[in-house]
Amino acid sequence: MFLVVGQGNPGEAYARTRHNVGFMVLDRMGLAFRRKGEALLAEAEVGGRRGLFLKPLTYYNLTGQAVAPLARFYKIPPERILVVHDEMDLPLGRLRLKAGGSPAGNRGVASIALALGTPAFHRLRIGIGKPPAKELGAEYVLSPFAPEEWPLAERVLSVAREAVLCWVEEGLLPCADRYNGLDLRQAG
Repeated sequence: MFLVVGQGNPGEAYARTRHNVGFMVLDRMGLAFRRKGEALLAEAEVGGRRGLFLKPLTYYNLTGQAVAPLARFYKIPPERILVVHDEMDLPLGRLRLKAGGSPAGNRGVASIALALGTPAFHRLRIGIGKPPAKELGAEYVLSPFAPEEWPLAERVLSVAREAVLCWVEEGLLPCADRYNGLDLRQAG
């Protein structure tokens, strides 16, 4: 069994913000989500593998509160958990798959690592670019993409959806080889 977690904040006010790219990717999966505790949950079979897709309703920085109980209940090990989240250290148009590592200031990722007791889960980091000034980070991630960014953002979300399916079917390394070098800013 696998678990794919899309990070984001609940509510219409956050729906199209940079911080919600994890939710946006899961929204493109064509799944039927239902409320379960502090999350929206969908069950699906992908490539013959049964798994769960989770959109926590705990707010971004408390994601671990929704992820850890579910992972424990279903006995899903960290290496079968993929967290899809925004990444300011990557420009819009880039994404990276990786295993473990530091949360690098991402409080949602830190919350999951703390709740699971390990940072060994996998991550799909979706570039959103840097704010105009470091002190504007919180405001930046909670802002929507600019109208001129949306065509590129839509391509990124589509490719991120493919990367999630690849991870489920083939595992981390083949998918990292396939997607980590892509620069969608170059695509038409």
